[in-house]
Amino acid sequence: MYLQLTGTQVRLLGSMHLFPATSRRTPPWIAEAYDWAEALVFESDPPTILPFLKADQPDSAQQLQPFLSADAWRQLQSTWPVDGPLAPLADLRPWAALIVAPTLFQQVVEGVELRMLRSAITQAKPYRYLETADEVAAALESIPLEAVGAALGLLMADLDEPQRTLERMHAAWLDGDLPAVHRIAIESPMFNLPGIRHAILDARNRAWAARLTELLTRPERTLVVVGALHLCGPGNLIDCLARPVEPVFANP
Repeated sequence: MYLQLTGTQVRLLGSMHLFPATSRRTPPWIAEAYDWAEALVFESDPPTILPFLKADQPDSAQQLQPFLSADAWRQLQSTWPVDGPLAPLADLRPWAALIVAPTLFQQVVEGVELRMLRSAITQAKPYRYLETADEVAAALESIPLEAVGAALGLLMADLDEPQRTLERMHAAWLDGDLPAVHRIAIESPMFNLPGIRHAILDARNRAWAARLTELLTRPERTLVVVGALHLCGPGNLIDCLARPVEPVFANP
């Protein structure tokens, strides 16, 4: 979960973007990793992605209706916010509906990145991002409509799944158990469909690895903070980098 790229000044940290509201604890290696770093690298800047959630044409999300049962489609519509930046459902891109829908059934608080970013801004610690909002949107746009519909259908059949998965994953993450995080994730509709995993994890891992290669010879201590799921399973970021890593253990 906290790894040194051997022979470099770069470390990888597997994060959780959101914590369950019932458990806000962070493991000791989070603070230690932040203090070690002279510069931070995050995945992307979430606020810049918001404008991409809505399609240029209205009723874009209607494309999903043929891939959902009538009951699931009605349920999705009835649970969607009626106002705010995520409304109406019909105007969202299909991938945006997929990304947002699980969060409607979760009770969460901010995770690792927002906490680190706030500290970095306060302390003037340099930070950068691995990808732009355009690149995130392009990756997610590649998810097949059939996969989006299938995942949303599974979600509508088990509305407790997002919170249950988040709590289990957070517990495994606190223990630093990366294989357990992966086992829990692949039981979730979001990641057990190949088209979704490819877009959210695999393709982005390959792109990130190419960019991180440029950092490997830099002298400053650099902490790369990515979601823990990017560090496990087939096509993970560590494999894409094709470099040896060694675990970093927090001081007791």
